[in-house]
Amino acid sequence: MGAGPRTGAAAARVPWRFVLEWLVEWYDGVELWLVQLAYPLQVTLVLAVLLPVCWALARVVDRGIDGLGAKLTRVHDAEPPVGRQDGERSEKGTPA
Repeated sequence: MGAGPRTGAAAARVPWRFVLEWLVEWYDGVELWLVQLAYPLQVTLVLAVLLPVCWALARVVDRGIDGLGAKLTRVHDAEPPVGRQDGERSEKGTPA
């Protein structure tokens, strides 16, 4: 038998404990590799990974909250309150 990915009933029999153990071992390896790098490289890699992940997560949460707010409002077909879309000008002549 090949060592390919399991599918169907064989995949359902894989205990989650083994999957979690594999994930922990993988994470430990990545962590050990990262710790052994020079500090400027550590900061660069962490920022290169965390900034996009945090930005995407914040965007998903923001869209979810806006969508939930639009569904829970009493006004039908209301758009989420993301800012003024009507083009009105404020007192100083700049868009509001």
